[in-house]
Amino acid sequence: MIALCDCNNFFVSCERVYRPELRGRPVVVLSSNDGCIISRSNEAKSMGIKMGTPYFQVREYISQKGVAVCSGNLVAYKKISDKVMAVLARYAGEIEAYSIDEAFFTLPAVSAENYEGYASEIRETVDRALGIPASIGIARTKTLAKLACEFAKKTERGVFQITEANLPETLQAAKIEDVWGIGNKAAAKLNGHGIFDAAGFVRMNPAAVKRYLTVRGILTQLELRGQPCIPLITSPAPPKSIQVSRTWGSRLDSEEDVNNAILDNVIKAGRLLRGHKLAAGAMGVYLRYGYRHHGECGYMADDVFFDFPVMSDMELIAASRLALNKIYKPGFSYTQGGVILCRLSESIYRQRDLFSDFKARMKYERFSLAVDAINEHFGDRVIYPASLAVKDKKWRPQRKFLSEEWRNFN
Repeated sequence: MIALCDCNNFFVSCERVYRPELRGRPVVVLSSNDGCIISRSNEAKSMGIKMGTPYFQVREYISQKGVAVCSGNLVAYKKISDKVMAVLARYAGEIEAYSIDEAFFTLPAVSAENYEGYASEIRETVDRALGIPASIGIARTKTLAKLACEFAKKTERGVFQITEANLPETLQAAKIEDVWGIGNKAAAKLNGHGIFDAAGFVRMNPAAVKRYLTVRGILTQLELRGQPCIPLITSPAPPKSIQVSRTWGSRLDSEEDVNNAILDNVIKAGRLLRGHKLAAGAMGVYLRYGYRHHGECGYMADDVFFDFPVMSDMELIAASRLALNKIYKPGFSYTQGGVILCRLSESIYRQRDLFSDFKARMKYERFSLAVDAINEHFGDRVIYPASLAVKDKKWRPQRKFLSEEWRNFN
């Protein structure tokens, strides 16, 4: 059997772990630069506040209703997510961390009537140990487990199992747009052919399903019938590229501020690169700008290719400086920038360059790995480039509602 654990209103729940006074109150969490609502408590949902709504559109309404507003902090949320996954791993056979707040996992062989009890024990452990409420769906396939989890959220127990006995009525009660793997466009297409629920989709001719939704639709249909077709991904494939970009908290007009903003992105990208044990064969750097007195905007970009795949911060920083020297132009207000590392390869299988100082490169890489280890142990940004030590970091996203509990997470 396969289970899906989905942490309820995860970002809001993380805020409530460190701020108990938010429990029982309507709460919303905002995206980068306090732009849009990306998480809502049940109380906020009942007030009609929609996911993805720009904050400025509902600012007055939220203020009048006494809704607590929190600036999101994904670094802190990821640390709590890792703890949730560690708890689940103690109970699971195999586990797939599907997203920051969801995980598929296999359940041990117990009697059919004990699966819900076992899932309830997992849910209670996560809540008791970490203060994070969750819902768990159980079924024979990943698609059905995802559907079961949606039904679990509507139950007081927080656990729901799809069995052969209740499968027909469950499919009948599930709207087609709620089925995992069927997006809004596909649902609208199916609605046009009279398919409004999962039961109707299961009864469709497979040839028609393939015509409307390609092979992926066939797999979804088989999974809804109880035939496993989508395996757990316990060892994700390494990324083909790594991108770190930000819309800055304010417009940057000076070359120094732009350099520091891009440097901040390079440091984050380098750490991700080494975390995957990869090296980059090329780097792209881009800026988004706008004229200071006009509404026009555009992009500037440049690529740097390495003669030997690199993974050290020193070499990545040097490459980003070369690219910025080519694309930066004074007189513009820059609003966004980022770096893309591509042509990735495993760091232990790199072809040496006959004419480069290989020993110096290895020294740089060992230094970067040591900095990563120190920051991992003692906290983010214990060691960082001196140029980022400026007091006014204009490029940092606006987080006007960041609680004091999260100030150490960056």
